[in-house]
Amino acid sequence: MKFKFCGDLDAPDWLLKEITLLAKISSVRMKLLCIQVLNEMVGGNIDYEKVEKLTKDTTNFDNSDVKGTIAALNFILSSAAKYNVEDSILSNELQQLGLPKEHCDSLCKPYMDKKTKLRETFSQQTLQLPRLDKLDWRVDYVLSTSDLQEANTPTIHLKLDLKQNDFDGPKTVSFEMTPEKLRVLLYELRAARDALKSVS
Repeated sequence: MKFKFCGDLDAPDWLLKEITLLAKISSVRMKLLCIQVLNEMVGGNIDYEKVEKLTKDTTNFDNSDVKGTIAALNFILSSAAKYNVEDSILSNELQQLGLPKEHCDSLCKPYMDKKTKLRETFSQQTLQLPRLDKLDWRVDYVLSTSDLQEANTPTIHLKLDLKQNDFDGPKTVSFEMTPEKLRVLLYELRAARDALKSVS
């Protein structure tokens, strides 16, 4: 069976095993666990003492069970946000996998509260190529050097400020080149631009 929160694929086998563990937790504790997992996913931290208390008081989970439930919740919540799954669909699909309705509702409420923030966080963490933030250039014309009486060679100095993402400051790359190398660079950049235009 295909599930939207799994990207229209089958649910992984390990998740099915973990769902039986999640069903052993009360729905109130499930909601509190989801809040902990969601906080970590949007840049906060998990309070592991609280997680241990939530899972050990009534269920007697060992450490591997606790890690499994956290991993399962992380997978469910991140995949649902990644594929932009609505809470009603997520609840229905989790019930099909064997999670009780009360547990599904307890999971979906905090998911919907943090869904937008999750999607923003994921979009910021995706692979991005650096973009040009600023370009400075100058041309120096060398008339002579200590080695040569008459050099008469221009040199182009380029300074690029590249920005990887919105969090880090720009990274500066400086270099110099001859006019011939600049012509080759411009030719190759135009060829790359044309190739990208033909693909899109």
